[in-house]
Amino acid sequence: MIVPWCVDVPQDRWPVVNWLIIAGAVCVFALQIAEAVEGRPDAAAGAGPQAIGGIVGALMLNGWGLRGLLGHMWVHGGLLHLLGNMWFLWIFGNAVCAKVGNLRYLLLYVLLGVAAGVTHLLFDSDPAIGASGAINGVVGMYLVLFYENGITCYWAPILIYWRQFTVSSFWMILMWLIFDIYGAARGGSGVAYFAHLGGFGAGFGVALYMCMKGWITMERYEKSLWQWWQQRKGGPPETSLEAAFRAARQEASLPASPESVSPARPLKPVPLLSLNKRPASDGHVHVTCVCSKSLRLSRQYAGQTVRCPACGAELTVGRDRPSASQGDVVTPDDGFIRFVCRCGRRMKVPSRYAGRSGKCPRCGVRVTIPRASL
Repeated sequence: MIVPWCVDVPQDRWPVVNWLIIAGAVCVFALQIAEAVEGRPDAAAGAGPQAIGGIVGALMLNGWGLRGLLGHMWVHGGLLHLLGNMWFLWIFGNAVCAKVGNLRYLLLYVLLGVAAGVTHLLFDSDPAIGASGAINGVVGMYLVLFYENGITCYWAPILIYWRQFTVSSFWMILMWLIFDIYGAARGGSGVAYFAHLGGFGAGFGVALYMCMKGWITMERYEKSLWQWWQQRKGGPPETSLEAAFRAARQEASLPASPESVSPARPLKPVPLLSLNKRPASDGHVHVTCVCSKSLRLSRQYAGQTVRCPACGAELTVGRDRPSASQGDVVTPDDGFIRFVCRCGRRMKVPSRYAGRSGKCPRCGVRVTIPRASL
């Protein structure tokens, strides 16, 4: 017997919603116990599907009703069934909830439970109860987000001889997945294996899509399965906004040098005529460099690539825009946006992130990537 004990995933927020979900399932089970104590044998989960009443009969998954699809994940067939499910939800749900955020996690948990119920109904007509389908969806999300992190487990060939070991999340979850696939193929065990597989697949796919879109922020010491795949196929090593900050941190803090720049057009020297802003009608082009210097250039440089004399950054001077307002960012013609955080950190991120927000790698303040202006 193998029992997972903990995962080595740091959490930067309290997973309050996951705690509330666990508390909700426990409260519903308490209502089931109260019905049994009141002498209602038809409320027991072990009764036949047609004879089950009470809260279990009302919420069990028995056909394509919306109440069953939403309610089956809150009722359980016994104390061990409840404890096993809630233990897995505590271990993996806390980590996932802290990563994706509380409100988003609540919606995802319900949707994963519905996906598990739909999969069960498609492949198995038997009634079902329990949160294991939704929890397997959470485990699928965990695999995408923390496949490298370790899981500390206890195992015992006999109940009085326990030993501890730590293994990669990838291999441990893969073993559980193979067990569910084998159970579904064998059939007839009374366990809703298809619900497990449906929930797991839905959670895996949702987490992969969220990483691909950059909706989940991975810390510098973390790597998602999507980032691993990008590295393996030779694409960009990281795709989230904060990953772009990290990848360009050192380069963004250093001025460009002639040896490290391959400009598309020949560079011209830049006469620094004035650091003061003038009206647009003075016949010059006004730009603001990434180093926050306001430059006034002759119109002969309109449309040309030049280098800022203060920090050495390359700038593409606009043709028709006479003046850049305070706070605008002039971006070089290399597919990146350069700007300065209020803490003074200079950053360079790919232009595809324009308009999105992320954390400054120095001060941690969330900043919005400005739109490129020429």
